[in-house]
Amino acid sequence: MTLRGCALLAVAIAMAATAPAGAGQAQEPGQAEYDAPRTAWGDPDLQGMWDTRTYTPMERPPEFGTREFMTEEEAAERERLGLRRVVSDDDDDAIAQELVQQDVVRYARSDAPDDGRPGYRIAGAEYNAFWSADPTTPPISLRTSQIIDPPDGRMPPLTRDALAVWEAREEARRDRSQADDWEDRGLSERCITRNGLPGEMLGSSQQPLKEIVQTPGYVSIVMPYGYVRIIPVGTADTGPPGPLGPDIRQWNGDSIGRWDGDTLVVETANFKNTVRNAVPAHGGPFGGSAHVHYDPGEGDTLRLTERIRRLDALTLEYRYTVEDPAVFVRPFTTVNYFTLDAWATEGNQDRLFEYACHEHNYGMTNAIRGARVDRQWALDEAAREAAIRSRELEEKKALLDAWEAERQDGR
Repeated sequence: MTLRGCALLAVAIAMAATAPAGAGQAQEPGQAEYDAPRTAWGDPDLQGMWDTRTYTPMERPPEFGTREFMTEEEAAERERLGLRRVVSDDDDDAIAQELVQQDVVRYARSDAPDDGRPGYRIAGAEYNAFWSADPTTPPISLRTSQIIDPPDGRMPPLTRDALAVWEAREEARRDRSQADDWEDRGLSERCITRNGLPGEMLGSSQQPLKEIVQTPGYVSIVMPYGYVRIIPVGTADTGPPGPLGPDIRQWNGDSIGRWDGDTLVVETANFKNTVRNAVPAHGGPFGGSAHVHYDPGEGDTLRLTERIRRLDALTLEYRYTVEDPAVFVRPFTTVNYFTLDAWATEGNQDRLFEYACHEHNYGMTNAIRGARVDRQWALDEAAREAAIRSRELEEKKALLDAWEAERQDGR
């Protein structure tokens, strides 16, 4: 464990012991007009350390239909049933008081055969629960989903072309294990970088904070994985600069900002192809999870529009729209709320440190060595995970078939 990991562990334990009951039970942020503060040069002031975690699922549970908001009674019932959880990379998130029991369940499950694999499941038991401990609790929103368009709050289907890209990728990997070569492992797995926008702007329990810093002509967003989004917005005299040429493609695209009243509008294009970075074990259309961590296309047709505005002294509204006609049959839009970080406002921290890990300095060698010690075992494991991805692809095909049938019926 890194020094930062040890520090997070200590803080998590301390906060778990001192957190008041019912903390984080905030209501939906108000939509009343708010006179946002201004910087010294007159721009709306968005600065601060913002907690980006949310209990709102990306996609809307079917029982809510087209309703954007649930009632307070429905929210209380879902809380009683344990149906809320932090949106993150870990499917086993739990509040800090439940960490010990969380590990008991996690390790018991890892000792049970899974999906016909000739062995035992390791995935999900690599780290103990303290790695995903939430020392603070994000506010609870009455929103039924982060996605607000399409109206049903669900991800639009993938296109035939996008599905064909992923099918070809699976076919190319048919006779490979998950660690034949170092190129079989993705950059994000080694903590070199994440899979990019828009998912990296959203929070998980291990990397919840984003820091916004403003200077004349620029808005910068400090990201946990060791880089800064520097967004030119220009000044009243110069306006924003023009975009880079189409031949210059960057991992997180080329972002240009402008002010629309008190709202920062950021338009990003020229994305670099991130498909090859998808770890084989998580190589389905959405990286093996229900979260959209990255655009599952080649980046050249992706357009991302973000809108950030201050709702009140403690809350930012973050909206983004993804348009990628080569990947999705239609655009989709989400809404999230960022909360001013209590630790920062209380003076407990004044900067973000890089979220860095180095397990794969040696883990890469061990993964490849292990795959070569027992070649058949490595292929069996690859086949097991390929079967999971195959089911995911079939589900995506079925969604597209249903969407096309609705259009033919005129619905």
